[in-house]
Amino acid sequence: MKNKNTLKTIVKIIISGSLIYYLFTKKVNISEVATNFKLLDWRYVVLMALIIIIHYTISSFRWKSLLIHERSNEVSRLYLLKLYFEGAFFNNFMPTSIGGDAYKIVKLGRKIKDPATGFSSVFTERFTGILMLFLIGLLSLSKQLGWGVLVLIIWLISGFYIGMYVLKILSKKISFVRRIYDALMVYKDYPKVLFFAMFTSLLIQLLSIFTQYLAFRAVGIKLPVFYSLMAFPIITLAGFFIPSINGLGVQDMMYVSMFSFVGVSQGIAATVSITYHIVRMGVSLIGGILYALDRES
Repeated sequence: MKNKNTLKTIVKIIISGSLIYYLFTKKVNISEVATNFKLLDWRYVVLMALIIIIHYTISSFRWKSLLIHERSNEVSRLYLLKLYFEGAFFNNFMPTSIGGDAYKIVKLGRKIKDPATGFSSVFTERFTGILMLFLIGLLSLSKQLGWGVLVLIIWLISGFYIGMYVLKILSKKISFVRRIYDALMVYKDYPKVLFFAMFTSLLIQLLSIFTQYLAFRAVGIKLPVFYSLMAFPIITLAGFFIPSINGLGVQDMMYVSMFSFVGVSQGIAATVSITYHIVRMGVSLIGGILYALDRES
């Protein structure tokens, strides 16, 4: 198992490294990016960091609402916020941008002495976030598709129920799928909990999009709103699922590619992407400090 995990990490490093190498040898001039950093309006950068902290704070409230375990009262929102920062710190080193979730699952499971609840709460929290990203992306297409977007939303909802049915069937044969299905079924009798999770997930994803939007404002670029609501969810989802180290390389290539369609130069797009990486990493260092001071670690 250790060798397998090591191999996966090596693959992620190779993918991130290869994409970054290609970006700065074939697409973007490094000196241009360095020059662009001198144009940054640091007021926007500070605001980005503050919004990320607000993002984590709201996320801790969402996570708390999903803890319906009998010992959940022992877990405070402040403790969950600390785990959020620590998880963000570990995202800098673990494969994909959801690697820190594994840390949060283990820590919470040990805290309440129930690994299953730790898994179900973190999984459902992430699941609702991804679902809201899809929804925001679809709604942003309404300007281009008109009523066609309604068809897409109906398709998404239908796909959700079909997917749950398929999960139920597969869960009887595959243990990993069983864990996922059980994690979702925990909340079937708690519609208010799920509604709150969905609402806060929508707010959190909008904050995430706004943070990236501000990164462009920091270099004097005002993106079209509808295009932003479509592009940023796609980029974020790519970071979730394409193997990489916390989205390095993947996010940068997608910034350069997608924003060229709205007139943003490749050098500016790369500068903005790097700025967003740096701000997220800077905020995550709070989690590194908290982890170093954590007596439970």
